[in-house]
Amino acid sequence: MRVQHLLILIWVLVLVRLIWPGAVPVAYGAGLMGLYVLASLARLRRQTQILCAVLAAVTLALAAAYDGWQAIILAADGATVFAAFFGTIMILRATADRRPETALARQAFTHFDRGQQSGAFLVASHLIGALLVVGVMAVLAPIQDKDASDVERRTAAEVCQRGMCLAPLWSPFWIAMAVAFQHLPSVPLWQIMVLGLPMAVGGLLLSHVMFARGVRLADLGRAVLALSPIVLPVALCAALITLLTGFTDLSTIQAVAVSVPPLCLLGLMVLGRGAVQSAAGSAYLGIGKVGDEIVLLTVALCLGRVLEQVLAEIGVIEWIAALNPPALSLIALTVVGMTVAALVGIHQVVSMTVMLVLLVPLQSGLSDLVLLESALVGWAFSSMIGVSAVSVAMAGAMFRVPLEQLVIGPNLKFVAAYGVAAIVVLGAVNRIM
Repeated sequence: MRVQHLLILIWVLVLVRLIWPGAVPVAYGAGLMGLYVLASLARLRRQTQILCAVLAAVTLALAAAYDGWQAIILAADGATVFAAFFGTIMILRATADRRPETALARQAFTHFDRGQQSGAFLVASHLIGALLVVGVMAVLAPIQDKDASDVERRTAAEVCQRGMCLAPLWSPFWIAMAVAFQHLPSVPLWQIMVLGLPMAVGGLLLSHVMFARGVRLADLGRAVLALSPIVLPVALCAALITLLTGFTDLSTIQAVAVSVPPLCLLGLMVLGRGAVQSAAGSAYLGIGKVGDEIVLLTVALCLGRVLEQVLAEIGVIEWIAALNPPALSLIALTVVGMTVAALVGIHQVVSMTVMLVLLVPLQSGLSDLVLLESALVGWAFSSMIGVSAVSVAMAGAMFRVPLEQLVIGPNLKFVAAYGVAAIVVLGAVNRIM
């Protein structure tokens, strides 16, 4: 059976469970995820295969030592909703590629000079990236002049990275939010958006001040206005998901998986049958290419679930709690720890999982909202400069820039400056709460 068919079965399983809770036993979900992982192994990137093998070995060793087999089964079953989430994002991307709003946004760039394009790339990568995630690179890269110099291509890639990678601070369409909610499910999405969106805007303004002083704020404002066609659909999707999570028992991931496909179908139907068929074909191909992310996430979730059990048994949480660390130090530990881990090649799924497993059980005076947002900041930085980050690889490929130039470059300075500001802001928010 093809991996696409398995992913469709997983999505159906998730839907059935939402309609009839308890209808599908845990063993079925875990077994289906196990089949998906096995079917995907040969298709994974070499780097992902090695990373997953190491994580799986650690997980199995801990499970054998601490009888954590049930934890693995529960984690594999829980991963089904993440797999459905990834499939939904592929549907969303295929739809956005065919909507006129995306074409209008792309056309708007043709009216900017090279100086103004920097601001436009920053804003567009954030707004479109909030919805399409790394798919925004495929939208923006072709806009740049084909005769652009190496320096211009590198600058454009760096700008797009900064804009796009600030989106997980508030966007429910990033897997970062899904991983965070696995450990902190009680935090309302609207609170994250109220805190994260202003922080993202602050990051965009800081980027403008640090790297585009020659471009006037008025030009940045014109870029925002030119991209207004895509603001409405992004806002509508985010608002619907926020309402669903606020007035139903659905988690954010479940709300995305349930609400986005019907919205996409409606958005395509008004364009005609051809658009529906074309998007369906594109989405089918797309869900066949997300195996790396789904398998890595599944293995990381299994490790995280086993780690929770192990840490509880050996008393690590109690030992950390006895140190009585101040809330600000835990915020800094989360942000800096995840960033450093990314620089040495540890994927942010793994680093976020470990951080939240360690810190969520602590009674440290750190609010769940601030801890979650701290982890999202760490994810943003990991995506921006991480050696193993898919976004870095995508930006390098789309703009034809060597990966090491995107890791060790101006974005590292931005991460340092914005990281200090974010830690201070989150510390202040925590004191208020």
